[in-house]
Amino acid sequence: MKTERLLTIIMILLEQKQISASRLAEMLEVSVRTIYRDIDSLAQSGIPVTTQTGSKGGISIMENYKIDKRFFTNSDITSLLIALESLANNISPINLQHTFEKIKTLIPEHVSEEIEFKANQIAVDLTPWTSNRKTQPVLENIKQGMDQNKLFSFNYEDNKGQKTKRIVEPYRLVLKEISWYLQAYCQSKQDFRTFKLSRIDQAQLLSQTFEPRAFNTKPLGGEPWTKKELITIQLKIHRTLKDQLIDKFGNITVLCQEDEQYLTVELRFMADDYGYNFLLGLGERCECLAPEYVRIELKKTN
Repeated sequence: MKTERLLTIIMILLEQKQISASRLAEMLEVSVRTIYRDIDSLAQSGIPVTTQTGSKGGISIMENYKIDKRFFTNSDITSLLIALESLANNISPINLQHTFEKIKTLIPEHVSEEIEFKANQIAVDLTPWTSNRKTQPVLENIKQGMDQNKLFSFNYEDNKGQKTKRIVEPYRLVLKEISWYLQAYCQSKQDFRTFKLSRIDQAQLLSQTFEPRAFNTKPLGGEPWTKKELITIQLKIHRTLKDQLIDKFGNITVLCQEDEQYLTVELRFMADDYGYNFLLGLGERCECLAPEYVRIELKKTN
């Protein structure tokens, strides 16, 4: 992560004449202290980075500076190419083409084929099997709004079917599993909110701009996963669900094989709306055997 962050800082400094440490910290979602440690690392590596104090101060890099190819190892460059390729599957590749070209200038000619081969050995494709054509233009509009500090308006339908008109300040896009989410400041609620892009309709980027406010990133769904209590449940499942449950919950224990089609399994489960909705989405191929209160809750939710 540090290598990618250092390269990102260099790219930002090459594009902008000067930027504050607090702005860099906000963009990269780290502390200001971390930014200053990164700047020290860059300076010690021979990158001509300077800092100026005062109201008009900030961090800058020598004009017309070009990155020394020796700064990054072949392994570093391979990792960067893999990361960028995974982003290209989810964000318009046009937006990343300029970055790709800059990264490729770091590759020595005599190892270019080797690095390309290694980068192609790992493919990270987070897109669903069936493409959602509705989401892509919304993503592009939000990204433009974040880049230019422009307000974003849309109609939103929550998980209870209630529809509202929203005007927001877009701050962050999050890809969680196969779904995109927008974290933004909602003008009507006067607070930060998280919106699922698939529930957004009639999206429009407005010409009105906003002054960015302090934004602290939060995990989706409030408390982090590790702070929520996990319980052990037993399920009777159709064998076709086994791989899907492993992908979702990690290790599962097969207690017995009911017949050629059904298995009894045990796994760690989070008893919240998300967990219950996931089990309900499996339909008749999944039945909760224990504990009893989970069985009752599923029947009430169904």
